Amino acid sequence: MRTSFLKFYDNVITNWPTFSKQWEQDVFPYKIISAVISLILLGVVIYLIILIRKEIKESLLMVTESIDAPEVPQQRIMKQWDGIVRKLASDDPDSYKMAIIEADKIFDDLLKRIGYQGEDMGERLKQITPAQVANIQQVWAAHKVRNRIAHEPDFYLTKEDAIRAIEAYERAFEDLELL
Repeated sequence: MRTSFLKFYDNVITNWPTFSKQWEQDVFPYKIISAVISLILLGVVIYLIILIRKEIKESLLMVTESIDAPEVPQQRIMKQWDGIVRKLASDDPDSYKMAIIEADKIFDDLLKRIGYQGEDMGERLKQITPAQVANIQQVWAAHKVRNRIAHEPDFYLTKEDAIRAIEAYERAFEDLELL
């Protein structure tokens, strides 16, 4: 092993000018490959920076839009909600139906005020994620009950079903910090 090292050392020292030229010729393709890889990686980094900036810009726009959203009349909602709770406390099945219809209407008006777009409440509900309203599936179920009340005149609603629907709206209002 020592002899091969010494041989290499002697070659480098005694033949430096020719060794240096040969070394440059041997290394040149690696320099080109390294430069190409570096340019590709630089392009990837620039592309990722552009994507991140775009995401940050969209996030900031969403935050500023929510800050600029019109004020939600929380006191009015609280007053309407008290009326819904009173209707639910009665023993009249028609009052239960009215309570669900009113809760659904309040929730739909709220979604419009916040800025959700769509032809009807169903389209607005599709835009809500569980991160925004944890019980969105229960709100969907309550909305379906409301639709049955509105479209099926002989729809029978039990008090338990009405309570379940109103509780779904109530939790959604709490998630949106309105109750």
